[in-house]
Amino acid sequence: MRRLALAALVLAACAAAAWFLLPRSRELPAGAVGALAYVSDREGIPAIYWRRLPRERERRLTFGSEPVADPAISPDGTRVAFSMNGHIGVAAAASGESTILTLAVDWKDAQPAWLPDGRRLVVSSRRRVGEPAGLHLLEPQADGTLVRTPLTRPRASDDASPSPSPDGTWVLFVREEHLMRVDLADGRVRRLTGGFKRERTPRFLPDGRIVCAWSEGKRHGIDRLDAEVRARETLTEGGRFYRSLAPSPDGRFLVATLAYDMGLHPLAALFGGERESLLLLDASGRELAELAASARHASYSADWGR
Repeated sequence: MRRLALAALVLAACAAAAWFLLPRSRELPAGAVGALAYVSDREGIPAIYWRRLPRERERRLTFGSEPVADPAISPDGTRVAFSMNGHIGVAAAASGESTILTLAVDWKDAQPAWLPDGRRLVVSSRRRVGEPAGLHLLEPQADGTLVRTPLTRPRASDDASPSPSPDGTWVLFVREEHLMRVDLADGRVRRLTGGFKRERTPRFLPDGRIVCAWSEGKRHGIDRLDAEVRARETLTEGGRFYRSLAPSPDGRFLVATLAYDMGLHPLAALFGGERESLLLLDASGRELAELAASARHASYSADWGR
């Protein structure tokens, strides 16, 4: 009897390991279409991968020797901006051919975000390690030069996660774990949120509303807010920590980077579970499918374009 019990336990453990370690079905719902650009370390160095939903397989887009981060798909869906060791680059979605926009000499740039005109970019920039990062506007010129305009000058903490408004007149960002805005016309900076929630990775929905991830103590979630933050709705709340969010072009879905889950099943924790993964959520924050998940490599920081 003891041998039978031990054998049954071993079989159960093997089945659990297979469940958590082997790829699972990723069937997508109707309407989940467009292009994803995200970071994965599946081949060692973090690189950007490109996938056109729903059926196209992912393919590697960047092949440099340095790790890349922060992919952002241009409004027309033809290019992907990214950061690489203080540089900002742009890769053609069709070919992967890359152009480096900034040289990381006077400024170290990260987190590029396209303005609606598809030409200008907002980035988070700092002069050197240890100094606070502010937001800068980058304007490529016809002669190949680049005009840089500082938008914010924080005294202590970083200005991060820029997200231009749909009309291109202001930029949403995070300072001291709260939502802020800067108006491009006059440089006016205003705080939009306060309180105990620590917000991150705000993004605009097509209708002008905002989604952002947040944490408060051991609770984590996703909120939806109007542009002036007069109305706030909690979509999810619990033990799941979403590191980043990106809405689909039509606003019906979200792709979220799941960093960890406090409610992870003990067997999943025993066998290592999955590393950072990309999940497809509906507009109310309910999980619908896995987009990229593995116990062997991480996938994260997705952007969703046309």
